[in-house]
Amino acid sequence: MAKQVRPRGAYAKSATRRAAIAQAVLDLVNERGHRAVTSLEVARRAEMNESTVLYHFPTREDLLVAAMQHAERHPLSRITDTGVSLYEIAAEHAVMGVAHINYSRLFVTMQAEATDPSHPAHEWFLRHNAGSIAVLARDIRTRQEDGLADPGIDAVRAARQIVAVWDGLQAQWLIDPSFDIGAELTAAMAAIAQSREVGPPAETASLSTHRPEG
Repeated sequence: MAKQVRPRGAYAKSATRRAAIAQAVLDLVNERGHRAVTSLEVARRAEMNESTVLYHFPTREDLLVAAMQHAERHPLSRITDTGVSLYEIAAEHAVMGVAHINYSRLFVTMQAEATDPSHPAHEWFLRHNAGSIAVLARDIRTRQEDGLADPGIDAVRAARQIVAVWDGLQAQWLIDPSFDIGAELTAAMAAIAQSREVGPPAETASLSTHRPEG
């Protein structure tokens, strides 16, 4: 018997529903924090039945991963398209990240839970970290070729260390926002890559003295 092929329209409808659900979760996270996420509230915001939400995302963790996938503020596409160096804009992105404090809390929480290989966020963080390390390593090699970084360092190792520092500074800032995360990341990157030329840190004075809303 020939295998029945699902109509393309059904796939499109499913993708549209998944996107709507993910956006509803993301909106809820940004407004009230990830602890406020429930399948019932997400269904209400997405204007669909709770059973539909649970069909696409069976667990609360699945919903939160969907929100992160939907947000995907990772600058890889921008860098690939324009040649912008992630190394040079890292401080700016660190500042932008903590400005969205509820999303940053979600990221840090899920990152810790994703250390369990069975967690729904594990694969997402594997891809996210690998992408960040790959782009930073490329940028460090470019700086080495231009004489702006120590040619003797291993670019991949340095990139991995920078990502680790970035993640650690974000977690620290969420607990104690009294320091300038952009300036700290810039200094750490210069030390790790033995950079001879470091761009000015982002203007983050307002973020180092108070917590932003939402």
